[in-house]
Amino acid sequence: MTTTPRFGLMTYEAAPWPELVDRWRAFEAQGWDSLWAGDHLWSSIDDGGVTSRPRFDAWQLAAGIAAVTERITVGTLVSAFPLRNPAVLAKQAITLDHMSDGRFVPGIGAGGNPKDHAVAGVDTWSSAERAERFDEYSAVVRGLLHEDRFDFRGDHYRVEGAVRAPAPVATPHPPLLIAAHVEDTLRIAARDADIWSSYGTLFSQLRRGVKLSEAESLRLTRERGQLLDEHAERFGRDPATIRKSFMAGFTEDAPWESADRFTDFIGRFTEIGITEFMFPYPLQGPHKDGVFEEVVAEVLPRLRAEAAR
Repeated sequence: MTTTPRFGLMTYEAAPWPELVDRWRAFEAQGWDSLWAGDHLWSSIDDGGVTSRPRFDAWQLAAGIAAVTERITVGTLVSAFPLRNPAVLAKQAITLDHMSDGRFVPGIGAGGNPKDHAVAGVDTWSSAERAERFDEYSAVVRGLLHEDRFDFRGDHYRVEGAVRAPAPVATPHPPLLIAAHVEDTLRIAARDADIWSSYGTLFSQLRRGVKLSEAESLRLTRERGQLLDEHAERFGRDPATIRKSFMAGFTEDAPWESADRFTDFIGRFTEIGITEFMFPYPLQGPHKDGVFEEVVAEVLPRLRAEAAR
């Protein structure tokens, strides 16, 4: 028996609220394991000056999902740390933990998207300074989720007299997801994360129009996972206690071209230790009509059943 894979969908698109509610409830009824709110402030504008990708606030979107569903895990994928105070984010996480009856997963990342920084009026730091700040930020969030009493004094963040009250519904605490792709942030994830998230291609590459090939994506994800495990062992953690997830849609992988391509995609990443998969919705990349419905009706149940044998 192997670990049963989990499958989720991520949305950051704005749409009429009743339409979104119907969509989320349908996804839950279809058997998806998780729904994720993408966190960006900027919105795309097409050549005609029309907003082509309107966005809601991720944390209120997650609260809305939690309020209209009953079983499905809800999370942020992921919140860029420069945009939110860590103590405020941790308090929001505990609140959503209660709203969802223990179903909420706060996701955080180093947040290097300059478009979000520009909208928020946040300085764009060097990679080294961003990693240094994120190191403290993650430590604060983890401490506030884990500890009943917490104080912290760093070079960039301070917490004095924090009390974890009310205590979380999830036991022993809401699981913390951290997106990480380079050594500095993988080290932080190895120390603090319950779930590691990767999406293959870096934002810096995507901005240049670069997407990793299927082979490059698999190789780099394997190498990043191995580095995560090595750092976890240095911190005295069992690497197996960190769940590994992959966010599809940002590489040349095309799982939605056919049920066979989807099955092959899941199989290749499962072999390198990925147990949780997220997909953007509306679907990104090449996709053919009917494949989504076939995957939901036939492929996901089969993959779960095979893992349970």
